[in-house]
Amino acid sequence: RKGYASDVDTIGIENGVMEFHRGDKESSCKYDYSGYKILNYASGKKGVRYLFECKDAGSQAPKYVQFSDHIIAPRKSSHFHIFMGNTSQEALLTEMDNWPTYYPYQLTTQQVVDDMLHH
Repeated sequence: RKGYASDVDTIGIENGVMEFHRGDKESSCKYDYSGYKILNYASGKKGVRYLFECKDAGSQAPKYVQFSDHIIAPRKSSHFHIFMGNTSQEALLTEMDNWPTYYPYQLTTQQVVDDMLHH
């Protein structure tokens, strides 16, 4: 429960703008791509995080966002782990206990369950 926990219900992404929906509240920002980091985990596995930054000081959206899809090489992903925060990219890169997970909205419940069982 801790690993997948998030107060963000839905994330909309289009043309560089990310919208974060928490209940009936929404915040958004146009994000700039800040590169990527390949991580080496204690388990011996590798992962990648794609980094984005909101530079609009008036936005209530998270200042820093990182995407992880378990895939280092370009390939279609079935889901994303999205890390969000306001401290720094470096602080988010150390987050290993909470990995909110999001799926494309068009997936059926059964498709999500199948993906989670094989994750």
